[in-house]
Order: sequence, then C-alpha cells, then structure tokens
Amino acid sequence: MTGTDTRDLAALRPRLPSPLHEVADGRFERRGVRLLLKRDDLIHPELVGNKWRKLAPVLATADARTVVTFGGAYSNHLRAAAAAGRLLGLSTVGVVRGQELAGRPLNPSLARCAADGMRLHFVDRSTYRRKSEPETLAALLR
Repeated sequence: MTGTDTRDLAALRPRLPSPLHEVADGRFERRGVRLLLKRDDLIHPELVGNKWRKLAPVLATADARTVVTFGGAYSNHLRAAAAAGRLLGLSTVGVVRGQELAGRPLNPSLARCAADGMRLHFVDRSTYRRKSEPETLAALLR
C-alpha cells in the first residue's frame, strides 16, 4: 500500500467546509453582534478538530507503512494519528511523554490509541525534549 492509494484515502474524506454555528445570546444580540463558531470538530468523526487539517495532507503523500508520532498523555494528536492509521491500514507508534505512565492503566485518550492499534512507547521528559535530535530519534526507532 502506498499513501497515494485513493481507496484508502477515502477513509479520511472530510466534511468541508466545516459548518458555522451561530451562538444565540441576548448579550450579543443587544449589541448587534453575531457570533459564529467554525466547527472544525465536525470535519471528520475520528480526526477531530484541526487534527484532520494537519494529518490528512501528510498521510496522503506519505509512502510508508508505519507512522511514528509524539505527544503527551492526553494528546488529541496521538488519538487522531491512531485513528488515521487504523483507517488507512498503517501501523502507528506513539511516543508518549511521561515514562512514569508506563505500566499504569491507560487514560481514555491512550486507551483509544491502543484500541486503534497504536503501539505506545513511553519516554522520560528529558528524552522527549530531545526527540528531534538524530541520535535520540534513531534510538527511539530501534
């Protein structure tokens, strides 16, 4: 499979443009103000918020079988990457900031990542800060 397989990319099809919802509130109305909320959380049922906008273009052009990404214990990015991986048939690895979390019960965000097939790799905060250094990245990918 390649990242350009349109059959697979159909799973990431968004609901665009994201809808606008008007907030009705007398305080605004009395001042002649209309408040519209752009609901990017409704773009995709599993890649919520702006995560679809960040992940879909990268995954659409990737020619990979495994996606490695980084985030904190409650990361919506990790959750969206795990869902995208499941939808596209890609393996996913989430490098999670917080070695102290290893071996503990997973919080709802990380549990969803695991349910979507993401392999979770917990690292200490010092290693996480150095994640863009070539030596650190190579060690994490071993």
